Amino acid sequence: MLASGGLDSSVLLAELARKGRRVFPIYIRAGLRWERVEIAALRKFTAALERDNLEPVGVLDFPTVDITRDYWSVTGAVPSYRASLESNYIPGRNLSLLTKAAMFCARNRIGAIAMAPLESNPFPDARPEFFRAFERAVKLGMELPLRVVTPFEGREKSDVIKKGRALPLELTLSCANPRGSLHCGACTKCAERVEGFRAAGVPDPTRYARASR
Repeated sequence: MLASGGLDSSVLLAELARKGRRVFPIYIRAGLRWERVEIAALRKFTAALERDNLEPVGVLDFPTVDITRDYWSVTGAVPSYRASLESNYIPGRNLSLLTKAAMFCARNRIGAIAMAPLESNPFPDARPEFFRAFERAVKLGMELPLRVVTPFEGREKSDVIKKGRALPLELTLSCANPRGSLHCGACTKCAERVEGFRAAGVPDPTRYARASR
C-alpha cells in the first residue's frame, strides 16, 4: 500500500495488517521537504505494530523537484493554519505516486494498491473516477489487472481517528513543516489533525512545537 507515515494511511496500514493480508508499505520519495521525517515516522509506526505479515517499509524514488522546485512543498512557504484544504494541492501527486507503485506491483506480481484519501480531499486525482481510469490505463499499458483500493473513501478525519484510537497515533506525522520530529502546529495539515481529534472526541497525543489555535 501507499504509506506516507500520516495518520490516515497509518490507520489503514494497521487495518490491512490486522486482517492478516501480506502488506507491503511503500513510500514514494519525490524530493519534498518533509520526507525524511515522514519516513522515520512510518518506520517507527510499522515497527510498533509488530505484525509478521507486514513487510519492511520500501522507499522508492520518483523525483519531481525539477517541475515543482518553486512550489510550497519544496520552498517551505507552507499553507498556514487557517488556509483552505485546496491550498495543499500538489499537481499530479496521486498520479505520480500510483504510477511508481504500479511499476512496483507489476514487478512483484501484486494485484492491488491501497491508499487512504478521505471525503474532505478536494483534489481531482482523489476522485473515484480517477482511480477507475488509472486502473484501466494500467491494464491497457502494462497488461496488469490492478485495483486501487480506497477503503476510507467517504469518511472524515474524525472517523479514521476513532477507528485507530487504540493505535500509537502519536508516532504518525501529518505536518508540512515539521520541527525535528515535532508537528509545527501552524500549518494546514496540523490544523486538519487538531480539528480531527477534537471532532472525534479523542485525546490528541501529538506533540506540537506551537500550541494549536
